Amino acid sequence: MGLRAIGRRAADAAPAWSGAAPTRVPRVREWAWRVFVAMLAVCLVLSVVTVGGWIWLSHTATAYPGAHFDRGLNGIWLEHTWAGDAHTAGEYDTLAARLRRERIHYVFAHVGPLRSDGSVAADRYEHALDLLDALKARVPGVEVLAWLGQLSSASGAPADETVNLDNPSVRQEIAESAAYFTGKLGFDGVHYDIEPMINNGPRFLDLLDVTRTVIGPAKMLSTSAPMWAPNAHLAEWLRTTVGKGAGYWTSYYYAAVATHVDQLVVMDYNTALPSGALYTLDVKQQTQNILAAVRAATRPPQVLIGLPTYHENSFWFHDAAENPTNGLAGVIAGLNSETRMAPFAGVALYRYGTTGSGDWVEYERLWLGA
Repeated sequence: MGLRAIGRRAADAAPAWSGAAPTRVPRVREWAWRVFVAMLAVCLVLSVVTVGGWIWLSHTATAYPGAHFDRGLNGIWLEHTWAGDAHTAGEYDTLAARLRRERIHYVFAHVGPLRSDGSVAADRYEHALDLLDALKARVPGVEVLAWLGQLSSASGAPADETVNLDNPSVRQEIAESAAYFTGKLGFDGVHYDIEPMINNGPRFLDLLDVTRTVIGPAKMLSTSAPMWAPNAHLAEWLRTTVGKGAGYWTSYYYAAVATHVDQLVVMDYNTALPSGALYTLDVKQQTQNILAAVRAATRPPQVLIGLPTYHENSFWFHDAAENPTNGLAGVIAGLNSETRMAPFAGVALYRYGTTGSGDWVEYERLWLGA
């Protein structure tokens, strides 16, 4: 047989070339199907975990309305103009009528920012006594606290714009300022708002101790308090990475501060949360965990949950999410989470000048049951 004949027979025996490997397509399809099934399973697990976590975080033991928890011990921050500028009798009448209607018991009246040495310039509170006299005459039982605030050195702001609590003379001067307003002027107490106050900071406790010494036991010692964090590492990470230098306190430090004061007013805003549902859940968890932490103190102080009524939009604050409607829903859910309400006293609104008529309507509907 010649070579040409052998070549023809070999060609006849070989299978025809189809242009593609016969097993490649099925294998690709099988691999893609496995990936799809795996992704579907992951999505299903994540959905179950998310829904389950949401239900667990948002569950409540009871379903009482806000009016059930209102004790008429609510508070409001009053902007500086009321102590710094003159006002007419009619303006005082309007303010007093609002306080009575809304069952506001505590007024945190801003009497001037602290200077870096811990003092307050005399020209900053020229009408503080007028305000105090006007409210005492018009609102039976109201307690007016001198609101003293400033940035702390931990904020990173210039030294002449902050107070350094590591300096004992600064702490003493701040306490003496508190004693002047509660003693000579007759305010019912002092309300500190020094930010940020770092978690586990011992010097803030020292300030509270010296303040108690100079104002005496009969005057109320109140302080604003930052949001709660579940552990110290997260509190520090939030402060340095997320929170623009804001302070976050753990349960341990909340309990420590609670042993030194008569009142804690939580500033539960500027969370950066974009939705109302998330903000409501946040306020619920803050309320629930802070009350549990403060109950650990030997003599638990009052706790007020502060909610925002100002209207703006930035990365850190979205008024469509952080508003009285969603905030009060969170407080109510937190109080309904267990049968123990103590040491809760009320809610506080920040602040009077930014609280519009619609905000008051929601406050009355959700909290007062009007």
